[in-house]
Amino acid sequence: MKRFSPLISRYLVQSILPYFIFSWLLLSVILFVQQASRFSDIFFSANIPKNLVWQLTLALVPNVIAFTCPMAVLVGVIIGLSKMQGDSELIAIRAVGVGNFQITFPILVLGILLSFFAFFINLNGVPFAARIVRQIALQTALYKLESPIEPGVFNTEINGYTIYVKDGNFEKGTWKNIFIYNEDKSNGLVRLITSKSGRIDTKEDRSELVLENANINTFSTETEAEKFISENIGQIRIAIETKRSKIIEKLSKSEEAPEELGLRELAQLAKTKEGKEKTEAQILWQRRIILSITPLIFALLGTALVLRFNRGGKGFGVFLALVSLVIYYLLALLGEQLARTNQISVLTSGLLPVLASFFFIFWFLLSTRFILKKNIGNIGKQFKINFPSNLKEGSARNYYIDLTTGILDLDIVLNLLKYFFLTFGFLTAVYMIFTAFELWKFAGEINNGISLLIRYLLFLIPFIYIQLAPSALMIATLATFVIKSRQNEIVSWTAAGQSVYRLFLPCFVLMIFLGAVNWGIQESVAPKTNVIQDELRAQIRGRGVLLSKTGKNWVANNKRIYSFELEGNKSGTNQIVKNLTIYEFSDDNSKLQTIYRTPTAIWEKDKIKLLDNTEKTVWSDGKTDIRQISDVEIKENSNLFNSLNDKPSHLTTKETREQINNTKSETEQRIYEVALEKKTTTPFLPLVITLFTAPFALSLSRTGKVRTISYAIAIWLLFMGITTIFEQFGLNGFLAPETAVWSPLLLFSMLGIFLLSKVKT
Repeated sequence: MKRFSPLISRYLVQSILPYFIFSWLLLSVILFVQQASRFSDIFFSANIPKNLVWQLTLALVPNVIAFTCPMAVLVGVIIGLSKMQGDSELIAIRAVGVGNFQITFPILVLGILLSFFAFFINLNGVPFAARIVRQIALQTALYKLESPIEPGVFNTEINGYTIYVKDGNFEKGTWKNIFIYNEDKSNGLVRLITSKSGRIDTKEDRSELVLENANINTFSTETEAEKFISENIGQIRIAIETKRSKIIEKLSKSEEAPEELGLRELAQLAKTKEGKEKTEAQILWQRRIILSITPLIFALLGTALVLRFNRGGKGFGVFLALVSLVIYYLLALLGEQLARTNQISVLTSGLLPVLASFFFIFWFLLSTRFILKKNIGNIGKQFKINFPSNLKEGSARNYYIDLTTGILDLDIVLNLLKYFFLTFGFLTAVYMIFTAFELWKFAGEINNGISLLIRYLLFLIPFIYIQLAPSALMIATLATFVIKSRQNEIVSWTAAGQSVYRLFLPCFVLMIFLGAVNWGIQESVAPKTNVIQDELRAQIRGRGVLLSKTGKNWVANNKRIYSFELEGNKSGTNQIVKNLTIYEFSDDNSKLQTIYRTPTAIWEKDKIKLLDNTEKTVWSDGKTDIRQISDVEIKENSNLFNSLNDKPSHLTTKETREQINNTKSETEQRIYEVALEKKTTTPFLPLVITLFTAPFALSLSRTGKVRTISYAIAIWLLFMGITTIFEQFGLNGFLAPETAVWSPLLLFSMLGIFLLSKVKT
């Protein structure tokens, strides 16, 4: 007779909870970083009030934990029960008369409780957080308009003006050595204004640009025209439109986006709308409901999967969870796309993954036989190298000994790689699923949107790899050495006379190799793919329209300002541009002296060659000298045409260093300097992680399972937290970039050396 045991139920839940909590924290941190990268201009700005940064941080949490909670339930249930299955604990539980229903019941209760939590978050937390994010974005824009000009940066946001300030005090809003470009296209005139000092005066929604000792040079945009006027003005005030009033109007509006509405408001919105707007409101309403019950579905699905398969370890559990997650969310995305194209109803689209899940749950729990049970149950059980069949047992052992000089180095390396690829594959799949859910709304509304999204996700993989590889390596190292220690393999090896330090050798060698691989991906692959994936993302969010990059580009050095259009033709190290204008200033940068205008130019090695006939205008003693010249070369040590404000992720280490030399903005310099140091640490990061993680894992051999998981979470969060905090200090100028990036690595390296000294050899 089967009976219910509260003790066994409690033990089942206790076996699942550590893996659930670890997975929830891990996935939440990974996806929080992904979400935070969308607001890097706020997080990395030293001029935004800290209270807004903290508000944004808290506002990103509800959406992340609501999405990761169901995933963590599935991972926790499958890994926890798979471990019990592998240790024959489930067999022992069945032997005392506890059936599948009694095993499932406590997990069912856990799923119901977490579904209530997810429902509360989706009902109140997610819409409230969306409203906070919108308000913070508008308030941030308002703060930037208080003093929109930053020294060293070309500002083109003020309507009709391009403003460049060489020096100044950002906090006080006062500037020195100012250059202003204003083009009147209707009359074909350009005004160049230079000044020694200036500021912006703002009152309510009106702003004025105030310049002292200003010089105004006016000329025609037509090269054959000879209209040049030069004026000296003591003070000039220019009324400018900073869009302040529009932002204030948006802040005061009560109209909310669908993402900011609760379930009741979404239902009412769907009743008042027609067409696509109605469909989107219904999909969003239904998505929140389904996400709320997904923890319950995943709790049952994970239990049913494990109970129907043969014995398997944690690796098999991770693999099973990954496959289940991908299939479930692919069905969810497929259903939403079919609903958007009116092929099925919105209700049917939401029921598609739910009904499929319950079908498999009942099939696994109620069927007496599962055809693939034996075959799939062996997947992920263990990874072994298949040696030739003619090798006898003794010769195989000798092969290992010859290969590894007396210790199973290959076994350690294979285990590390197995757990690394399992962890990275799982985290990558979750990252892509979350990204796909974000962009599916836009991709589903355009032609070839699905193919664009697939291309975007493929080109996103190198970026994801660089971001997630350190975490995956840390988890792989912890899993490998904790498991081997608990299985007494470490004791056996040390009893055979092998030093624990010798045991770490293959791990360190592998990490050096992976560091070199990561460096190669970062320098050779990621810069190119990051440019493509950013363009594809912009095209998807722009509903198929890719914003053109043509138009005026501006760069500056100590004595000159360059305006040009990119030709899009780059041959080797040479960069071709068109419609180049060079503004050359006096030694004190206060007066414009010379202008060069040419249709085409090219940068070669250490000079700029003006290829066509060039118009040269010189101002001297109030007189203007205009002449046509040819074969002009201007000495420049670096390629200014290729030094536009690219993201650090678009640049190699060498290009990042060049960008630091070319930019005059202190904020941009800090961003690029921190990015440069982070790129430099890439080949060393795997070795540093292993240096403190491996001995730490061995120190956990005698601790309980819950404490082991807790310590693993703590060391991972500690490493992530300290590196992030130090990086922020570097970006805000509180620490030198070298100190900000390298200090955490040195700190954890010292911790690793200390732990190594305490390991019993």
